[in-house]
Amino acid sequence: MMIEYLLAYIPGILQILLFLIMLGMGMTLTVKDFKRVGVKPKAVCIGLINQIVFVPIIGFVIVSFVPMQPMVAMGLMIVACCPGGAVSNLFSYLSKGDTALSITLTAISSIITIFTIPFIINFSLDVILGASGESIRLPIDKTIINIFKLTALPVFIGMFINYKLPIFAKNSKRAIKWGSVLVIILALALMVMKLEEIGDSWQLIQASFIGVVLLNIFTLTIGFGSAKLVKLSTQQAATISIESGMQNNVLGMTIAISTTLLNEPKMAATAGVYGIVMCLIAISVIFLFKKMIEKTNLKSTFIS
Repeated sequence: MMIEYLLAYIPGILQILLFLIMLGMGMTLTVKDFKRVGVKPKAVCIGLINQIVFVPIIGFVIVSFVPMQPMVAMGLMIVACCPGGAVSNLFSYLSKGDTALSITLTAISSIITIFTIPFIINFSLDVILGASGESIRLPIDKTIINIFKLTALPVFIGMFINYKLPIFAKNSKRAIKWGSVLVIILALALMVMKLEEIGDSWQLIQASFIGVVLLNIFTLTIGFGSAKLVKLSTQQAATISIESGMQNNVLGMTIAISTTLLNEPKMAATAGVYGIVMCLIAISVIFLFKKMIEKTNLKSTFIS
């Protein structure tokens, strides 16, 4: 009885969890983080171009060439059009990347994608599902409002808390970072429970695995490569790579499952698998970037 009761409220619980994640991220932000666009314009622009433009394109190329079920393919596109996740800031910090740049990119992309997500998803529905997808639609105005309430609004509330209670916010930063990880794990568990209710969770997870791995590896690689191509530092390139490869999968699951958005739990499987895969791959990436940055810093010290 308790499990059935919980299953009925999973869409609402996911929205609450997403709100808490974004609120926590907002508590780590200040107005200075947005002003960093003028201080590091090249790094911020390259990071946003990767996040807003390249990642969805890479996702679309993958679903075009890799055979996968339409619902799985749509799930991949939902992930690809989501902004960077709050956990990316933690992984950027652990890899000794440019954490300030990471926070800036996550914050700005979370605001921009409020407007890009509905258009990308509706375009993908037309291409991937065709006529069968006509009954599944994201109403542009309602979607923008809903995503704003779940992402930008809690960020602004968090920033206000940071402004009014800076000491409390500062002392909470460590708990917020690791708390976000725990919340994401809880969201993944809820997603699996929802798919178990449908009855084909394992099949959907297996079907999405290859596409998810390809999306994560390609976005990480192109993020780093594009940053180095315009001669950004290794530290900045590592951060842009992580921001490009670590999407807000909880937002993706919420968009798929929410009754006020797509209301298609099968599409959430890809976002759930992506959340697991990106964290596992990111652990290896942390060690790789950490060594590269330390080597670069050592070389700079030796030259100077």
